Amino acid sequence: MAHNHSWQSVFKPGSSEDFFLDETPMKFCVNADGFNPVNAWWLSELSRLIYRRDASEGVQRPGRTSRNAFLARVGLAERHFFNGPTIQGALVETVDTGKDAFAALVFRGTRGRLSNWLVNLDMVMSPWPHGGRVHRGFKHGLMELWESISAALESVDKPLFYTGHSLGGAMATLAASLKSPHAVYTFGAPRIGDVAFAATLSDVKIYNVCNPRDIVTELPPSGWWSRFIHAGTMIHNIEVMRPHRSLVQAPSFLAGHAPLNYTNQLPVAFDN
Repeated sequence: MAHNHSWQSVFKPGSSEDFFLDETPMKFCVNADGFNPVNAWWLSELSRLIYRRDASEGVQRPGRTSRNAFLARVGLAERHFFNGPTIQGALVETVDTGKDAFAALVFRGTRGRLSNWLVNLDMVMSPWPHGGRVHRGFKHGLMELWESISAALESVDKPLFYTGHSLGGAMATLAASLKSPHAVYTFGAPRIGDVAFAATLSDVKIYNVCNPRDIVTELPPSGWWSRFIHAGTMIHNIEVMRPHRSLVQAPSFLAGHAPLNYTNQLPVAFDN
């Protein structure tokens, strides 16, 4: 599917009304050994939906569909919402508890708050408790919420996955270094730490999905003065571009980062 170049898909992904549109998606594969496109589709949609603000964080919008209403359509439920000064996230689980049950810790990406941008821009490398050095802003952002997140994860008795788009993907990878999940799927995530930090995650399945024209996946820049790299495996989506109208639509380097375009660009994840 070609890129959606709308400005809304880039800057207001939570305003969409098309989450989990397919009525019969293939089942999430909790025992997948490697990268699984079906799982990527589910986690990409969760990473997109988490941008939607609703009453769980004090936002009252009468008549507007809540995150939990969208999740209920596909057998999921949001059990906890974590609302820190700069970072937000949620713990989502399947309602059923059978063999296909799973849970996902989903982090929200940059949403427009000044505090979010200050986290992104604080690129000084800082020591990480489990080894290596990481982006200081990302580290401080996660630590704001980690105590409450860690407490909530103690009650999870299903296979647990971490995920997030952009800044949310960075948070998911850092969290995996503190408590190892079954797997991590990130979408359009920036680089997080150095080689030594990446080594601390060598036993964790981390799949960094990136679109070819997504500039965020190349940040912070890496060179002789900077040692930032991605931890885990890079999964490159196939590029399917279409012309965009100048100003009326977002250019490719922005559209490529839109959460919707990560879902659109994933390999076919349905049983047609």
